Amino acid sequence: MSPKGKRPQENTRQAVLEAAIRKFGEKSFLTATTAEIASEARVSEKTVFDLFGDKKTLYLEVREHIRRSAISDMLPLLPIGAGAPRILRALGREFLREVSRNSDRARVSLQSITAIDDPEIKKSTQEFFLETHSLVKRVLKNGQEAGLVSRELDLDQFAWTYAMALHAVGFVTLMGYPQRMSEDSALVFLNRLIDTIEPGA
Repeated sequence: MSPKGKRPQENTRQAVLEAAIRKFGEKSFLTATTAEIASEARVSEKTVFDLFGDKKTLYLEVREHIRRSAISDMLPLLPIGAGAPRILRALGREFLREVSRNSDRARVSLQSITAIDDPEIKKSTQEFFLETHSLVKRVLKNGQEAGLVSRELDLDQFAWTYAMALHAVGFVTLMGYPQRMSEDSALVFLNRLIDTIEPGA
């Protein structure tokens, strides 16, 4: 085993995944090539095919890796137990920071739109949004049970609205426009949205 406790093949697989994230984020699924990904990972193109089979399988693996890691990176940073409004405000903040910290991963999500006609890529993209929706809905449901979220709130509808707004703010942040927008300014819309869920709002 290597010093990090991984087998050489696992290290190579990880290197190819990271190279694929960079290339798919830079050029999209349609235009990035396996030869470019292999070169970026410093392996042969045959190695890429041996590990993943074909470009689409590699892309779907990248999407799944991003989905798992984005959520697992953010969850420990949320103030679980502090109540739904505070958790959702923190989720917005950590989502923007995740976009800044891992812009390649965010670009892959944005670039996935170019290949949305492919049923498997479309399903993968939908699952990423569904993950956010499910997380927000769980937070809201717990908030209702604790009396911190209005009983009249349509949890499903609000979760969709928040998830769409969250991703939109992330994409605007990724584009760097406006150049000097602070984190607080970027989160104004999301936080005003959250203000509407509290009882008596």
